[in-house]
Amino acid sequence: MLRAVKSSSLSLTTASLVFAAACGARSDLGVPAEQQQPPKGGEAGLGGGGSTNDGGAPAIVGGMGGEGGMGGDGNEGGSPPECEPGTLLVYLVSQNDNLYRYNPATGALVLKGTLECDTMGNASPFSMSVDRVGRAYVVYTDGNLYRVDVGDASCEPTEYEPAQLDFFTFGMGFARDLENETDQLFVSDISISGTPEALSQGLATIDTETMTLSLVGTYDTALTNRMEMTSSNDGNLYGFALDQVSGGSIVRLDKTNADVLEQTFLPIGTPGAALAFAFWSDDFYIFTTGGNGTLVTRYRPADGSVVQTQELGDVIVGAGVSTCDPM
Repeated sequence: MLRAVKSSSLSLTTASLVFAAACGARSDLGVPAEQQQPPKGGEAGLGGGGSTNDGGAPAIVGGMGGEGGMGGDGNEGGSPPECEPGTLLVYLVSQNDNLYRYNPATGALVLKGTLECDTMGNASPFSMSVDRVGRAYVVYTDGNLYRVDVGDASCEPTEYEPAQLDFFTFGMGFARDLENETDQLFVSDISISGTPEALSQGLATIDTETMTLSLVGTYDTALTNRMEMTSSNDGNLYGFALDQVSGGSIVRLDKTNADVLEQTFLPIGTPGAALAFAFWSDDFYIFTTGGNGTLVTRYRPADGSVVQTQELGDVIVGAGVSTCDPM
């Protein structure tokens, strides 16, 4: 289960952070679908010795299952009730329309396909979230929202009307309603035309049946409009908000009114950079622009460590992980 993020009064300082050298996998943009990209070696001070397990993330047991149906992506391990096996790992989308399946425990990256959504002009993916049955919701830079099958990257338009309540583009993530045993799609306003220091208009939800956006509330703490969202099966909703100067903060949000309940600063990311965010097996994974692609950084609430795990050779703009427990 998810451990509570440290509150702002216990926020990490740069001196207390533990970093390891990045020596993981780099994805190949020309890789054929279903080709796995293994890590180049273990993390310094973690797995070491070229181990495919970083020594911290729990190993996933069980063989690969066959593909079948929406989200039938195969599962390395058991599947919790009401969860498609293919939804237990993290999915990434790049600005080049590539859809990847990512295993944080091993660093393995698999290209699932290229999105061919019926977009207009030069629109490209902006953010993504994944539900429990293998449907990814991808918002594009033109404000349109699409459904994508994580099994084969096939894309279909939704009836979502862009710019509802002036939420044109947004970060997004599903969170579990434990009382009703349902998931809800939360979105945080991001204005790509605004300056990095501009503030977000707040938190909203999108009904994935009616495609109606409803405002939850404005943030009671000043957060920039560069925030991505994630959750887990414990019902908590988290965001990673880039700071106005450098770094960013993990925040736990009240799903009923958008209040910031906890906040932890991390020296990760720069204003205006590409950003993606996912929670998986007790750890947070933050994807930020770096080098020729994307830096992957893991924050572990259990011990406060921050580790750059690998660099991917594509610019990741969205990360989706279901609310299912991967273990």
